Amino acid sequence: MGQRDPFQVPYVGLKQEFEQRQEELLAAFSKVAANASYILREEVELFETSISEMLGVRHAIGVNSGTDALFLALKALNIGQDDEVITVAHTFVATIAAIVHCGAKPVLVDIADDFNLAVIALEQAITASTKAIIPVHMNGRCCDMDAILAIADKHGLHVVEDAAQSMGAHIDGAYAGTFGAINAFSLHPMKNLHCYGDGGIITTNDDRLAEQLRLLRNHGQNPNKELVAFGFNSRLDNLQAAFLNINLKYFDGDIARRRQIALRYHAGLKDCAGLKLPDPPQQTGYFDAFSSYPVRCTVRDRLLRHLQQKGIECFIHWETPLHRNEHLELGHFSLPVTEQIAREVLSLPMHPFLEDEQCDYVIDAVKEFFNGC
Repeated sequence: MGQRDPFQVPYVGLKQEFEQRQEELLAAFSKVAANASYILREEVELFETSISEMLGVRHAIGVNSGTDALFLALKALNIGQDDEVITVAHTFVATIAAIVHCGAKPVLVDIADDFNLAVIALEQAITASTKAIIPVHMNGRCCDMDAILAIADKHGLHVVEDAAQSMGAHIDGAYAGTFGAINAFSLHPMKNLHCYGDGGIITTNDDRLAEQLRLLRNHGQNPNKELVAFGFNSRLDNLQAAFLNINLKYFDGDIARRRQIALRYHAGLKDCAGLKLPDPPQQTGYFDAFSSYPVRCTVRDRLLRHLQQKGIECFIHWETPLHRNEHLELGHFSLPVTEQIAREVLSLPMHPFLEDEQCDYVIDAVKEFFNGC
């Protein structure tokens, strides 16, 4: 007997996913094990090729995590001591950690109501020491890349997309992870496209940078196993790549289902006064992949307790903004919108295995809290 979910409506659907795909996943495990194909074998190559073709980018390089994807991207661009890199505080700590571990200085700017970098705050943060911008595509929605790229081009800056949460998102067909000089994805189990442990992938259209990244991920070894540089141990595990190749077959359907759920949430909750919803799915312009469905209200903590009592699992991104964490020494930045969103945001259950009845149960519970809207 498997362990029962403590929530009637769980936040993610990893158990349901395994139940539906286990025959394929176990067959993939058996094939890799039988062939002893563990490090940088055909499964990794197939996954890299598939991602490259799906996104329309020249190179995709598998690494061991989204964190390393960001770190190696900055290293390949020679970001280092005394350089400044502009990003946001409304992100997972890995975004800023990658900057710090390169010896560079993070410069944090505020976000807009869509949870993404506020372009209006970007240019005033640029100094003579600025070398790069890391826009973070939050919740499956792309940043305003036209505006960001225009500013970067004007000032001669690198752009490194943190697309960890936004595989499959695009703007009029231009996918997240194809705009910057180098771009980083996480393949963590919480992501739209995921493996069953840690994993990441880097994308670029630059042949020279791709070669450098492949050296960096594999101890500085070239394809002939010659040691030509000091690198890192950051290879995408071949077994995880085999699992990813299976999940990639279902990816378009998974994203379509996420968008159906987002539309259902929007239709059911749009009349709740005091509750701010993300934009509903659109067919033109911004194509959101809905890795999360974040709502906002000024009584967020009360709403969270109410939903938990109803057996609904929710998630907060993130209760303490990174610049307000006293251990990180980032408190000199003034980010009022980031702080307001941190007090108000709550993500409702969102995954491809969420049934319509479960979705309606969440809607009814939220409406009950707001007295029927």
